[in-house]
Amino acid sequence: MKKKLQIFTPWWLIVIALVAAAGVVWQTARWTYDAALNELIETSHERLSLYVGTLRDALGQYAYVPYVLSRDSDVHILLKSSFNVGLVNTYLEELNQEAGSEALYIMNSVGDTLAASNWKQDISFVGKNYGFRPYFTDAKEGKRGSFFAIGVTTGNPGYFMSHPVIQDQRFLGAAVVKVDLAPLQEGWREGGETVMVSDSNGVLFLSSRDDWRYQTLAPLSDAQRAMILAGRQYGDRPLKPIALKIEGRNQAGQALVRYAGDSYLMISRPLEEMGWKIHHLSSLANVRGQARAVALTGTVFTLLILSLALYLRERRQKQLSRRQAREAEVMQKVNKRLKAEIAERTRTEQALRETQDELIQAGKLAALGHMAAGIVHELNQPIAAIKTQAASGRLLLDRGQPESVREILDAVSRMTEHMGSITRQLKSFAHKGPMKKERVVLQESLDGALAITRPLLDKHSVELKISVPESPLEIMALSGRMKQVFINLIRNAIDAMASSDVKLLSIAISKNAEDVMIKICDTGPGVSEQAQAELFTPFFTTKEVGEGLGLGLSISYRIITDLNGTIRVYNEDSGACFDIRLPVVDSEDR
Repeated sequence: MKKKLQIFTPWWLIVIALVAAAGVVWQTARWTYDAALNELIETSHERLSLYVGTLRDALGQYAYVPYVLSRDSDVHILLKSSFNVGLVNTYLEELNQEAGSEALYIMNSVGDTLAASNWKQDISFVGKNYGFRPYFTDAKEGKRGSFFAIGVTTGNPGYFMSHPVIQDQRFLGAAVVKVDLAPLQEGWREGGETVMVSDSNGVLFLSSRDDWRYQTLAPLSDAQRAMILAGRQYGDRPLKPIALKIEGRNQAGQALVRYAGDSYLMISRPLEEMGWKIHHLSSLANVRGQARAVALTGTVFTLLILSLALYLRERRQKQLSRRQAREAEVMQKVNKRLKAEIAERTRTEQALRETQDELIQAGKLAALGHMAAGIVHELNQPIAAIKTQAASGRLLLDRGQPESVREILDAVSRMTEHMGSITRQLKSFAHKGPMKKERVVLQESLDGALAITRPLLDKHSVELKISVPESPLEIMALSGRMKQVFINLIRNAIDAMASSDVKLLSIAISKNAEDVMIKICDTGPGVSEQAQAELFTPFFTTKEVGEGLGLGLSISYRIITDLNGTIRVYNEDSGACFDIRLPVVDSEDR
C-alpha cells in the first residue's frame, strides 16, 4: 500500500509571515497618515492665504479715509476755531454712510472729540476724550495709528485707524475711522472653518467661534495686563487662557493641538504690518480616519490570508484521508456557497443602486457649493437695489410724493420676486425627488438649470446660444434628474472654456420620429481621445487636484442610460460637444 506524502506548513513560517504583514500594514498606515497630513497642510496654507487677503481687503478699503479727513479745510477750521461743528458733523455723517464704516470722528490735540458721524445718536462720541488710546498717541507723534479695541462708549469692538491733522508743523488733532469687523467674522463662521486672529499679546480678538473670542493663547504677564488695562483695549473681559494643548510645533508656523478631546492642525502666519497673527485650525479626524481605515483594511486582509492558509492546510489534510467520502459533501457546500453568493450579489446590486441615488444627491449639493458664490453675487445686486430704493422712498415721503413711492414699492416687489425665483430653483434642485418616472418637459428642465447656473455664466462672461422648439418635448424620467444632467454639462463647459478667448455655450434640442436629441457644445480646447474613452468613468477628471471629484459626467451617464438613452462626446472645430439621445414618450406612456 502506497503512502501519501503530506505537506505541512511550519508554524514558525506563519509567525514570520504575520510579523512581516504587520510591519507592512503599519508602514502603509504611517505613509497614508503622512500623505493625508501633508495634503491637509497644503490646503490649510491655501485657505489661510485666502483669509489673510480678505482681512487685508476689509481693512485696506478704509485706510484712506483718515488721510482724506486730515486734509479737509473744514476739519482744519474746526480744530483751530470750533466754528463749523455742525457742518463737519453733517459731512462726517454723510461720508460714513457712503464709506460703510461704523464711525468717523475728529479729535483735538488733547484727545477730545469735537465732531463725529454719530453726533445725532445717544451714544455719540462728541465730547468724549479718547486721548488714552494708542491710535491717538501715534497720531500725536505724527504717525498713522491703528488699534483694535472694544469701544468705551458703545461697547462694540472695532478696528480704529487714525491720521494726524498737521498744519504749519503744528499738531492740531487726529482724524479717526472705526471699522466693524463683525461681518468678516460672520463670513468665516458661515464658511464652516475655524479662523482666529491674535494681537501681539496673544489675545484672540477675532474668531469664527464666539466662545474663543477674548481668550489668550498663553497666560498674560502682569506687564501685559497693565498695558492692556491702560489702553482700556478689551474692557472688563477676563482674558483667560484658551484650553488649547499644543502637542507639537515646527518653524513653519504649524502645530498639532488638542481641544475638548479632538486633535487639530493649526497653521499660523504673522501679519507684520499690524503686529497680529492669523491662525487656521483644521480637524485631524479625517487624516487619522484614513490611516485607521488603511490599517484596518490591511489587518483584515492579513487575517483573511491567514484564515485562507489555515483553511487550505486543514482541507489538504482532510482531502488526503477522506477525498472520496467527502466529494458529495464538497459539492453540496459549493452549491450552498453559490446560492449565498447569488443572494449577496442581489443585495450588493440593491446597495449600489441606493449608493447611486446618494451620489446623485451629493452631486447636486457639490454643484450648489461651487455655485454658492455666484448665487450670493446674484442676490447682492437686488438687495443693494432694494436698500437704495428704500432710501429713495423715505426721501420721497419726506417730500410728500406718495405716487412716486408707490412706483418704488412696485420695483421692490419685482426685485423680491426675482430673488424668490432664484431661491425656489435652488430648493427644488437640492430636494431629493421621488424615484417614480413621470413625464418631464425638457424645456422646463433646461430653464431650471439655467436659472441656477446663470450666475456662473455671467461671472465667467460666457455667451449663451439656445435653440429649442416652441412645442414642449416630453420624456419619461425621474423628476429633477434631467435638470441635474443639464447643470453638470453646463458647469463642465464653463470650466472647459476658462482659458478660451471666445466663450460660447450652444444648447440645441430637437426631435425626430424616435428620439429626442440634445446637443451641448462649448468653445474650449476639446477632449483628447484618451480622455474620451474614460470621460464617463467615476472619479476620472481632467481638472486640477481639488477642482472636481470626477462624478458629474459619471452621474449624468448613469441617469441617461437608466432612461434607455445614450450620451457621447466628440470634438468639433470650435470645441467639445455632448450628444444625448432619449426615447420620445409613446402613446402608452402618455
